[in-house]
Amino acid sequence: MSSGASATSGVAGTGGGAPTGGTGTGGSPTSGASGTGGNGGGGDFTCTLPTLPEPSGLTEVNEKLPDPFTFFNGTKVTTKEQWECRRKEILAMAAKYLYGPVPSEPDEVTGTVSGGTVSITAKVGDKTETFSASISGSGSVIALKLSGGIFPSGSKTLSFGSGFEGKIRNLFGLSELNTNIANGWMIDRVMDVLEQNPGSGHDPTKVMVSGCSGCGKGAYLAGVFSRAPVVVIVESGGGGVANLRQAEWFRHGEGGSVWQCSDAKPQSIDNLEDSGICGPWVTSAARWLRSDPSKVYNLPFDTHMILATIAPRHLVHFTNANGRNAWCHLGGTCEALSAWAAKPVWKALGVPERMGFQMYSANHCGASGSQTALAGEMFKRAFEGNTSANTDVMSILDNGVQQPVSEWKDMWIDWDMDTVLQ
Repeated sequence: MSSGASATSGVAGTGGGAPTGGTGTGGSPTSGASGTGGNGGGGDFTCTLPTLPEPSGLTEVNEKLPDPFTFFNGTKVTTKEQWECRRKEILAMAAKYLYGPVPSEPDEVTGTVSGGTVSITAKVGDKTETFSASISGSGSVIALKLSGGIFPSGSKTLSFGSGFEGKIRNLFGLSELNTNIANGWMIDRVMDVLEQNPGSGHDPTKVMVSGCSGCGKGAYLAGVFSRAPVVVIVESGGGGVANLRQAEWFRHGEGGSVWQCSDAKPQSIDNLEDSGICGPWVTSAARWLRSDPSKVYNLPFDTHMILATIAPRHLVHFTNANGRNAWCHLGGTCEALSAWAAKPVWKALGVPERMGFQMYSANHCGASGSQTALAGEMFKRAFEGNTSANTDVMSILDNGVQQPVSEWKDMWIDWDMDTVLQ
């Protein structure tokens, strides 16, 4: 196991969730912010997201984990400004090939806050919808509390008014919408209104989401597709952060010969349940992969890159040990690989202390406070400004994985994990 030293940096902004521009369909949104192409990182850099091919057009096979620091068109990411565009590009790819339509930011958001009631009006084109949210309890942190999550003691609870998913679909003309992406969209709208009402008594910089298992997948997606300042993911497994390529290698490839579990291979895209707590987790967009999981090697991304889109925001990530005959179907090895391969993005942005990962050995969603103390350290850093908190952690149990960590770099990585962005 290892833990790096803390570092501090002034990376600006928390980063938004959904790709901006377009109609929010996740197909080929465009943005004039900062983007694809990458022209050397000068001040004239502009962001234009690519028109992504249909799944049948993804013909290149890549058995390595794709490089988070290379745009879809092959241009290198060299600056922090360009990372913001690459982040949007990754989200657009995730939407098109896995999660279905992602609603963009509305044209206009207004609202009021009265005590714990947040009233929201969102306008897109000539359509307007009203939404509500409630913030209950005491404390300074506002948390969307999905089942099994880890939260600061005394935190407030964020909840959304009924019917919000249907209203979002109507606003953007969507036939389907991932429930967790809808949660992420609502987190952003609540933050919008809190920012407009600074005297409300609720601090938009202290918003978080967390959950475990099926709701670990939910927290992952809501965190990725929002700008929540803090995301805590617990044991999300297959359909969550678990790496698609490594899972496929274990399930149907040569990795099956080293898999030391008698009861099950790791859960992945082809045997993911269609429903469950905080589910379903993928939409019809993923049908092409679910019917032929070997096509994960054609994806221009993997879950390590989706996880990395949270950067430079704060992330705490836990998984359960996945050693010999231990929590086999949860695929903790695959989850750890994704976290390990995502961490370089926080390092490249100069904020490694904003991402911590830890593998523990406990009952499912039943880790003790000492095993999840890393979350408390991140709460100190993110919510209290404690720069001494020990959060720059990448801790993987040697006996908790089905493939030794020492083999990961040679097998899965062909890009520079020590990239530094200017």
